[in-house]
Amino acid sequence: MWVTLDFEASGLTEASYPIEVGYSLPDGNSISLLINPDTSPENWQHWDDFAETEIHGLSRFALKKDGLSVIDVCKHLNGALCYYSDVLCDSQWDLFWLGRLYKAAHMRPTFTLTEVGHWLLNHDGVSRQDFLAALESLGPAPHRAEADAKYIREALSMTLGKERCS
Repeated sequence: MWVTLDFEASGLTEASYPIEVGYSLPDGNSISLLINPDTSPENWQHWDDFAETEIHGLSRFALKKDGLSVIDVCKHLNGALCYYSDVLCDSQWDLFWLGRLYKAAHMRPTFTLTEVGHWLLNHDGVSRQDFLAALESLGPAPHRAEADAKYIREALSMTLGKERCS
């Protein structure tokens, strides 16, 4: 049974940090959590205006107003995802942002996040290129964490076949 997870971030540099995380469960349920950057003791200040206006559409003000603390987000993820053997993401950046989130919370995840290309190595006859072709056939990604987690799940389901997707 696998889960897909995605992050949105303040930008695409080493100074960036996670601002939203979303996941999609095998039963079809999904969730998104906004992350308040002011709750991080790591001094998360980097902000990419292009990412806000052209990619995810989330403002720093909205994150401060509606976002959860880094600790609450990590507690939620640990409680919700600890039961799944495979938690999958589509980018090395997601691994980076997961690490940055948990470091800020002074916590460790109760699950292992794996980039889908590495995970597919254990599936004979299925490659990362198959997955990327499925993603491309779905059109552009929505660039919001929950929607992207569902998008990744759909592409994996297409790649693996309906009978192998749980």
